[in-house]
Amino acid sequence: MSGTAATAAPGPAAAAWRAFQLQLTLYRHTWHGTVFSSVVLPLLYMISIGIGVGSYIESGATGGITYAEFIAPGLVCAVAVMMLGGDMVYPVFGGYKEWGGAYLAQRATPLRPVDILNGHLLYAVAFRPLTACTVVALVLAGFGVYTSAWAALAVPAAAAVSAAFAPWLFAWCSSLKNDAMLNAVFRFAIMPVMLFSGVFFPAEQMPGFLQPLVWASPLWHGTELARAATAGFGTALPPAAHLAYLAVLAVGGWLAARRVIVRRLSF
Repeated sequence: MSGTAATAAPGPAAAAWRAFQLQLTLYRHTWHGTVFSSVVLPLLYMISIGIGVGSYIESGATGGITYAEFIAPGLVCAVAVMMLGGDMVYPVFGGYKEWGGAYLAQRATPLRPVDILNGHLLYAVAFRPLTACTVVALVLAGFGVYTSAWAALAVPAAAAVSAAFAPWLFAWCSSLKNDAMLNAVFRFAIMPVMLFSGVFFPAEQMPGFLQPLVWASPLWHGTELARAATAGFGTALPPAAHLAYLAVLAVGGWLAARRVIVRRLSF
């Protein structure tokens, strides 16, 4: 009886927490490799583009605020997308392969495929944005780019972007059979989202045929929310509509990711 209890599978929450702890342990050994992309690169964007290029841009082109104030909330949210490139693409693809195999190793334990999925998403959606994006937001605050007392809400907006985008990346990378296709994830998912989401220029200035890309981008919805928090901007849609869209993407992506990982790890 005691042996049965000792080997019984943990509940869903406990199992996801164990899978999350694995990701956290790996991060403790590799965190220094993420500093440039998650902290230094946004800082360089602010100095070179926000302040350098921004000195040539009149405030009328960005809704009455300086260009640095305009791009700051977008950078906070963009960090969440940048981190997903490192946290979800190669680690997820490699989780099923001999040159990584983290998921295969976890399946040798009582963890179920859905537990592995939830643990990885908990790391990518909660821990990473709420730490790195907070650091970036605090660093950018030193430039005096926040004009609203609600600026701290830019970080939850970034986490919402991660929640909407991460499970779809997980599903895509889990379905790939060839590592040569990993570059396509960056070219056709991460880079378009970064470029066509109103981070560096007002979305309404884009050509009409590209507007659907803007509306579909989770980063645009998150940036709208973050900009409302940091600069008091009105959002293109009611805030509840932006949040609802991100929530629908998150749930749909989780269902798609669960289907793929269960198919690949059910043995």
